[in-house]
Amino acid sequence: MKFIAAMDHSGGSTGGVLERYGQDYTEDNKMDLVHKMRLRMINSPDFIHKNIWAAILYKDSVDRGAVKELNAKGIEAFLKIDSGCEDDGTLKVFNLDEMIMYALTHNCYGTKMRSIVKTEQILKTVLDQQFEYAEKIYAEGLVPIVEPEVPIDHPQKAELEVILEDELYRSLQNFKGRCILKLTLPETANLYTSLIEHPSVDRVVGLSGGYSTHEACNRLKENKDMTASFSRGLSESLFSYQNDEEFSKAISKNIKMICEASST
Repeated sequence: MKFIAAMDHSGGSTGGVLERYGQDYTEDNKMDLVHKMRLRMINSPDFIHKNIWAAILYKDSVDRGAVKELNAKGIEAFLKIDSGCEDDGTLKVFNLDEMIMYALTHNCYGTKMRSIVKTEQILKTVLDQQFEYAEKIYAEGLVPIVEPEVPIDHPQKAELEVILEDELYRSLQNFKGRCILKLTLPETANLYTSLIEHPSVDRVVGLSGGYSTHEACNRLKENKDMTASFSRGLSESLFSYQNDEEFSKAISKNIKMICEASST
């Protein structure tokens, strides 16, 4: 089954991406280099509509023409509209109206916002903010991806996920629109079935969140009708020093694993 490629690393996280890629960089050239890496991924033989439905992009990549590259392959684009998270895990969005207009004028299918769920106490605030923005985004003709991420190393991950599922369902009952939910792969298999079946949810996709591709795919397989939106899980084993054949073989292996895991 097709999945969503997450390729939306911002300036703050790009350094780590390039280090895993084996690429030397400076603060002045890191965005040039990560864009070159993304284009190499997009232009690989198996990065096609048959396997990948959409890709999430950072604004810098949209500025550089990545939407056109994706659309040429029949792949939709989502724009990352947040500017990171506050210390409490809530969104930083400097100008929501401006980002919505930018997405519309650059042929994006939708948007993505990532919050971090650190505690049960902040959960309602996180979801209220996410769905307030999502409703406005949907009203403008875009599909919002709502992403309240529970860190994979959180000591109460399983407990937080149960509470998150319940609170997400409550939020969806009052949500005027449709959205995609991007969630951490849960400790309890099929925890999100009620969300997948909710009429306001287009689909539920799992994030790899620092798991290896193998681990993320194994966890995804346990969750019926849940597909993927992987970042690190997609780019694992890709290196700047690989020739085109080696690079294509490595990303094709990842794409095949993710597609198979998304087909349960």
